[in-house]
Amino acid sequence: SVVSTQSTGCMMVLSTGNGVNGFTLDPSIGEFILTAGNMTIPAKGKIYSTNEGNAQYLDSKLQKYLNDCKFPKSGKPKAARYVGSMVADVHRTICYGGVSCTQLILQPLTVN
Repeated sequence: SVVSTQSTGCMMVLSTGNGVNGFTLDPSIGEFILTAGNMTIPAKGKIYSTNEGNAQYLDSKLQKYLNDCKFPKSGKPKAARYVGSMVADVHRTICYGGVSCTQLILQPLTVN
């Protein structure tokens, strides 16, 4: 599988079934160079990513988890990071750990 992000740089994350590697486009030679070999998700992270505007639609258990991220009983709260692009949010989670969740919101279409 391949995931690609593009901003000031372009990175491709590739798995062929035996590990995950990140390649960054070097525009001076027009090729992708291995820049992150054997990528793994850290066991614990300090970041959570979700669209807080849709929190009312979340499952109550997920709402509780996100509340605990923001207001922990001890320690520091997790940092909220939300780009709105699933690829960018998931990529950051892979690199730094944490949780990224996207809500599926089913609403009837209304036509005025």
